[in-house]
Amino acid sequence: MTRKSTVIQLFVASPSDVQRERDLLESIVTELNQAWSRSLGVTFELVRWETCVRPALGSDPQSIINEQIGDEYDVFIGILWGYFGTLTPRAMSGTLEEFERAYKRSKSTGAPEVMFYFKDAPIAPSKMDPVQLQQVQSFRAALPEKGSIYSTFEDEFGFQTSLRAHLAALAQKFSIVITPARNITFTETACIESTSLDVEDLGFLDYVELYESRMADLTTILTVISNATVRVGQQINQRTQEIADLQGQRPDTATTRRLVKRAADDMDAYANILAKQLPPMTSSREAALQALTQALILYQEFRNTDKSDLQNLYINLTSLLRAACDSWKSLAGFRDSVSRLPRMTGDLNRAKRAVLGQLDFMLGEIDSTRHNINNILKSIDTILKG
Repeated sequence: MTRKSTVIQLFVASPSDVQRERDLLESIVTELNQAWSRSLGVTFELVRWETCVRPALGSDPQSIINEQIGDEYDVFIGILWGYFGTLTPRAMSGTLEEFERAYKRSKSTGAPEVMFYFKDAPIAPSKMDPVQLQQVQSFRAALPEKGSIYSTFEDEFGFQTSLRAHLAALAQKFSIVITPARNITFTETACIESTSLDVEDLGFLDYVELYESRMADLTTILTVISNATVRVGQQINQRTQEIADLQGQRPDTATTRRLVKRAADDMDAYANILAKQLPPMTSSREAALQALTQALILYQEFRNTDKSDLQNLYINLTSLLRAACDSWKSLAGFRDSVSRLPRMTGDLNRAKRAVLGQLDFMLGEIDSTRHNINNILKSIDTILKG
């Protein structure tokens, strides 16, 4: 028995410093094809120069890529980090040239879809090229003027989470507005082989429940951190007031040191709370958002049914995003207060460094949460409007 699946070609453009993300993209496409090729009749085909360009003679390497890749793909995926790419006879880099070709065609015909991802992660000084980095930043700043929306990610998990959600929205679009130009025929044997991998047998509602459970854990952790921040702030204010009250009483150094030691102890205790909460916070965030993106993938199988579950997810995610933003503002404000504490004793200085270090980790974790949620919300909004 045979079946047909509409093939959606994804062309990936990027320089060499995001090779890991290019490889992850290939594994994600394989994963999603296993989920969708049978149920949606949609199959993604990744077009990349490593596998789709053969050796040939030409005026320059980029012209060979342009000629062999062509302009018939459906989705352009660009990825940039700290390296913009190698100059070509026609553009400042191969990635830019490929983007300009896709953008020009998209403006005139409506295709391809253009998706761009920027990696916001530290770069080792020995590997940083200021000129290349400036070119990346200038290009990123110019994208909104072209009407292009881009996404950012900080690590592999963030990239995979955002990409799964965005491709789920694309599958929704292409499964409704089918372009029958390219179809691929599978035999039933091929279908069995493609689904023989050990994939966890969970359904949409299972993933929604898992998401809600882990999100409840994350909310509890944020509450613990918020309460601890309020408490240590009150304690520091109390110690500060006690020291101020002594100013007119000519206190001896030992008395002042005891008060400062209490403040240092309060801060050490707070730093320990943050250190204990960070690992389960990261684990809960990743498990919750991974479950959510898996739910979005499976949602495509019954997209024409009631969308109330998806609407509820959107509302819950929006509330979580507000809570994450509030937590970030609160922690950032407290970090600013701690950073201004005077260098009175060694104990206080060590406690101050410990708190600032843990706060930086926590703020980074909340930032990752906000970025991931924003990207997923955009995808859910696209699906709901589809």
